[in-house]
Amino acid sequence: MLNRLSPREKVVVLSGSIVLVLLFVWFALLNPYFKTMSTLDRKVTAHQRSLVKVEKMRGQIIQLRQQLADVGARRKGSRPLFSQVESLTEQTGVREQLLSMRPQPATIKGEFRQQLVEIRLEKITLPQLVKLLHAVEYRSGGVQVKSLRAKPRFEDRSILDVSMVLMSMEKL
Repeated sequence: MLNRLSPREKVVVLSGSIVLVLLFVWFALLNPYFKTMSTLDRKVTAHQRSLVKVEKMRGQIIQLRQQLADVGARRKGSRPLFSQVESLTEQTGVREQLLSMRPQPATIKGEFRQQLVEIRLEKITLPQLVKLLHAVEYRSGGVQVKSLRAKPRFEDRSILDVSMVLMSMEKL
């Protein structure tokens, strides 16, 4: 069949065949390969970013575990929550405004024992409350405010009646 074609027609058929083979190679082999490689490159980059985040989180976890161990070591020789709260009220100068202090029954959550103390303060100013909260946060060694309710007094809106529950977790 090719023998009956003129040389010019042979060149056209041969060129067309080469173009068809090249198109087949591109669409069937090379294009899917390049798409797959670019997808894999994007996945590798995303996984590398995830790995960096995981390593950063690992460092944070190690730091938090160390802090937890430090707090646990400090808490072993600490006093009961009731006496800590009493000491905090004396240190911050709100002992006179302390209306009541009621320890709540301790509860066990997993491997921790939770102690609660409810305190009520009457006729306390906002700066005194802030000073007490700051002392609870930074001087108490593991005591946290679980709930806080402050109501302004009817006769003087700048004076508050405060009810709060302080919490301490202790490892068993």
